[in-house]
Order: sequence, then structure tokens, then C-alpha cells
Amino acid sequence: MPSSSLERLVDRLVRTVGEDLPLWIESASIAGSYARDERDEHSDLDLFFLIAPGSDVTVNHAADTLIDWVGDVVIRRGPVLVPHFGHSITAVLPDLAVCQMNVNTRETIELNPMRSASRIVLDRDGYMTSLVEQSKSMLVDISKVYHEHFCYFWIRALYAFRSAQRGELWRAIEYLADMRKAMQQIIRIQHGRYSPVVGPYHPAKRYEEQIGADEARILEFSLPEYSRQSVLQSILKSVEWFSRTTQDTADFPIEPDMRGSAEKIERVVRGGV
Repeated sequence: MPSSSLERLVDRLVRTVGEDLPLWIESASIAGSYARDERDEHSDLDLFFLIAPGSDVTVNHAADTLIDWVGDVVIRRGPVLVPHFGHSITAVLPDLAVCQMNVNTRETIELNPMRSASRIVLDRDGYMTSLVEQSKSMLVDISKVYHEHFCYFWIRALYAFRSAQRGELWRAIEYLADMRKAMQQIIRIQHGRYSPVVGPYHPAKRYEEQIGADEARILEFSLPEYSRQSVLQSILKSVEWFSRTTQDTADFPIEPDMRGSAEKIERVVRGGV
């Protein structure tokens, strides 16, 4: 059951079509699981706001105004500039539901395939509608995405291993979680299920119908006990699986130098465990 406070916030935004928002906000849209109608009791609410051109409103003032608009907020963070999202403001409500608001201007907002699933509620000048339509038509280079996640995995594997060797287990587990994100995306790409609209943060169970329960369980390699040996074993299992899974992929060939570096990292991890 989704959070009632977030449901009320969405209902209010949709029902009033943003009429209770100041005029310097030219557009408001819903993103994430609430836009895709995939929300559950653990989902947060992602909102995007665009400041109208010519306005002298600062990001800090916009953040304060939006916090007041949300209402009863028990914890607040931001604004913090987050790449590809804008100035992010996090608001925790009394029932511990989280509303994530992102503020942009026309100068800071960018075309992004992730925006194609946005649900626009308010668009005074049609700018956001045009941006979303352009985002839908953007072509994603799957081969490039595959290479990015390949490199990201091995860099994070190296960081995770070194952190574990230093005894910094909390940091190693953080890097291990990053490795898990890359593993999820590689599985998706190989099964033709990659989508820039859905991020890599969903739990493995959501993929069971798409890729099979066996492969979904592989992602649980990233759930070690809090001990040096357990973390190292999880890193090793993840590395072995990733190396195996990306070994013979004719559709996404990896350059020999890059492959050689990955194999070197795997040998280092094996030797340390």
C-alpha cells in the first residue's frame, strides 16, 4: 500500500493542476514509480519543477517555497545539485514517506531518455512537454551503455577489494552495491530488457518475471555478512559471475586491453581471498 501522505500530495497536485504553486514555476511533473504506476509502500515520490525564464527566484528560495508547499516536513535536505536531475530537495514527511523534488531552469534542464516516462501536470508554456517529447525520440547506444557498465563494474570491484583489505568494510559494501547495479544492467541488456527509464535500483525480485529467478538470485551475491572474509567472498563471487557473463558476448565486444585489465583485477581479487 503506497504512502497515504504521498498519495494525497499527488492527488492535490493533479486535482489543482498546480494552481496553488507560484507563477514563477512554469512546469511541474511526476517521475519515477509514481509516473510509471509501479509504486509500493516503500516508494518515494519524485517531482520535477521548472523555474520560469526571466524569474529572479533563486534555487534556495524555490526550495523553501516547495518545502512550504509540501507542508509538514520533519527532515529536509538540500538543495543539492545532482547531475542529470537538477537541484534536489529531499523532504521526509511525518509518516516517514519521502518526497524528492528537483528544481531546474531552462538552462540547467537537459534532454534525457529518463524523462520520457514523466507525467506532466502543469506546463504553462509547453516547454516541458516539448522537452519530454524530444527525450522520447532520443536513441540510446546500447553498446556504449554496455561498455560503461563493464568498466564501472571493474573499477568498483577494485575499490571494493582494496577497501576490504584495509578493513573498511562499510566502504567495501558500498562499492559492492555499485557492482550490483552494473550486474543488473548487464543482465537487462543481454536479455533485451534495458530501458533508460528504469534505474538500476529496483530489488532483484522485480526482475524474476523478466529474466528468470535463477539469474535474479545471482544478484544476491551482494549481500555479505559484516566480516572481512564474507565481504571478500561476495566480491569474488560477483567478479567470477561478471567475468563469466561478459566473456562471450558477440553483440558487445570488449577491447583486448580493457578485457586484459579486467582479468588482471580478477586475478588480484582471487589472490587476496
